[in-house]
Amino acid sequence: MKRFSYLPQRLFVLLIGVAVTEFGSQLFVALDVGADPFMILVQGVSRQTGLSYGQASTALMLLCLTGIFWFDRRQIHPGTIFCMFCLGPLVDFYAFLFGRFLPQQRPLPLTVLLIILGCIIVSIGIGISVRSDAGACANDLIPVIAHERLPLALRWTRMLWDFSCILVGFALGGTFGVGTVIALTLYGPGLQFFLPVANRLACVVGLPQNELN
Repeated sequence: MKRFSYLPQRLFVLLIGVAVTEFGSQLFVALDVGADPFMILVQGVSRQTGLSYGQASTALMLLCLTGIFWFDRRQIHPGTIFCMFCLGPLVDFYAFLFGRFLPQQRPLPLTVLLIILGCIIVSIGIGISVRSDAGACANDLIPVIAHERLPLALRWTRMLWDFSCILVGFALGGTFGVGTVIALTLYGPGLQFFLPVANRLACVVGLPQNELN
């Protein structure tokens, strides 16, 4: 069972990946330039219900997990459950951190620099999460299951899922902006570019080298 071998190391790498990813994601939110598609949905739910971003994120993850359990429970792995419980507290912590220390009045060059930095951080974090091979977050499994059940390529089901998150989140009050466009454009290339960073980290914690190629 590949996913259950080296499980402590995999979950540790996944935790680092999620922590790094959410740092970059919440930086986008704090800059008020838009957010990634799922975070727009989280924002919308948060603003309609009064839940914190972290609580709204956990609630949506639980909803996704329920649907996955109903339609294709084989997709659920230890990391899927792990993400559901660690994501919310991380989101709230970073929201508090940036709300306290990020200046509200910033020169435009600094904002642009922080947007670029956020893209780099998220790309590194996603790469680390992927290399953990511990299982995907519940929201990321929805387009995978849709791809397996519909006559559509994975890139199309992913785009449909992202568009649905943006549409519903924006309707509920989430923020769509230039940061959203930048995230959709640069996350993929950034992930590919920074994968060697994830490889080195996985090697350091003892994951087999032949599983990282």
